[in-house]
Amino acid sequence: MGNTLSADKNARKAKRRHEARVRVKSELKTLRKKTLKAIEARKPAPEVAATLQEAVSKFDKAASNKYIHHRTAARKISRLMRAAHKAQVAATAAK
Repeated sequence: MGNTLSADKNARKAKRRHEARVRVKSELKTLRKKTLKAIEARKPAPEVAATLQEAVSKFDKAASNKYIHHRTAARKISRLMRAAHKAQVAATAAK
């Protein structure tokens, strides 16, 4: 509905980019929750490590593609790693 053809094209591009950002951010939230559930459920270490690795990879990729800020990605990764380590230490201490 722009005044020019280029304005129409820019509106289409903006819509496409917005949908991509929403899709990526939704996936990141889902992976974060999945990882935290695996940690809280005291799943086996290899399973937690696999979900954690997938989440870290996706967060890094989203940051490198500018879907999220790189420091936001670093903070989220740090918190996931800290939670996993804390659970591992607690499991070791309980044995």
